[in-house]
Amino acid sequence: MKKILLVIAGVMVWAMAAQAADESLFSTHLFAKFQVKACTVCHDFHSQERGGLAFASHKGRAPVSCTGCHRQAVTGFEHPEEWFAQPDLYKSGMDARETCETIKKAAHAEFKSQALLAREMKKHLFEDPRVLWGIEGATANSGKLPGGKAETDLVKGGMERWKAEVNAWIDGGMKCE
Repeated sequence: MKKILLVIAGVMVWAMAAQAADESLFSTHLFAKFQVKACTVCHDFHSQERGGLAFASHKGRAPVSCTGCHRQAVTGFEHPEEWFAQPDLYKSGMDARETCETIKKAAHAEFKSQALLAREMKKHLFEDPRVLWGIEGATANSGKLPGGKAETDLVKGGMERWKAEVNAWIDGGMKCE
């Protein structure tokens, strides 16, 4: 009986270790990256419960005034008026599954083929200047803020690593584990 229990325990430990190393899981690499301040400061912007800037230092400012400080010279955006992250796309404080499922829900994944969703995700995560702004070294303006300041809590590893990890998740079926 003890041998059977040891075998079962060994198989369970092996299975958990194999899952933990699964590069296709959102939780393996991407979840932590989605939690860096460069991402959450924008995604929490309109969240009062998360101390979003719309309720703090940027309280009462009209969205049209954003381009006064977050202009192209700072952000590198061709259209600086598109600075905002989509409200409620995801927020800090969510776990890996919640974050992943919220992202897929916002992309209307249930109404798209896997191929279409994969193309749209790659386009957004590899080309959107708001995403690139938060990735270390992705652009000359990554992390730049008005007044000569800079966000230092960026997605580490640069674009090559970011693409490899995003591709592993997308090509692996966008699993929210």
